[in-house]
Amino acid sequence: MIKAVIFDMDGVLIDSEIYYIRVLKQFLKENGVSLEESELHFLAGSAREVEDEFLARCLVNLTKVDAKNAKDAYFKKHPVDYAKLAKKGQKAILEYLKSKKITLALASSSPLDNIEEVLEACAISSYFSYVVSGEMFKRTKPDPEIYEYTTKLLGFTKEEIIVVEDSTYGITAADRANLKVIAVHDPRFNFDTSKATYVINELNDIKKII
Repeated sequence: MIKAVIFDMDGVLIDSEIYYIRVLKQFLKENGVSLEESELHFLAGSAREVEDEFLARCLVNLTKVDAKNAKDAYFKKHPVDYAKLAKKGQKAILEYLKSKKITLALASSSPLDNIEEVLEACAISSYFSYVVSGEMFKRTKPDPEIYEYTTKLLGFTKEEIIVVEDSTYGITAADRANLKVIAVHDPRFNFDTSKATYVINELNDIKKII
């Protein structure tokens, strides 16, 4: 019997990955690097290290640190209305799970301040008993540390917990932690869902599993 669900955030609760790619494309263009949106799809759900290396290769006139800082500054000038990026059925599935007395946790690679901003904008903070950020750990997904940590917080056996993910790295992290995984399929990205226990098309399909 499932007693707890751990949600990823980007690409699962909010459709942020495609938005991020579009803003990043514009940032690179303004810095003399023109790429097609499809050429940036590999960054969706990627580790921080992958993005940092990519930016350093693109912006050869900047150090890796300066490239990251320039990107972060650009994104701050282009704030996101996260409520508009809420995935279909987001609040409804959280409400459903809470009504079934299932404990909810959030485990995202994003910085904590970004997670809190998203939860507040979407008015879903109250649904989560635990919120865990990847910045708490030396290694991010696909390393399983974030899921091992969140599992201990929940206090249930791994058989009583299921994870909802979308990206290859996220699914791999949960699988390495020996947790069951529901993968939310996104046809825009070539994510490998082969290690997922279940693959669904939208959040409402979680009801069929739990």
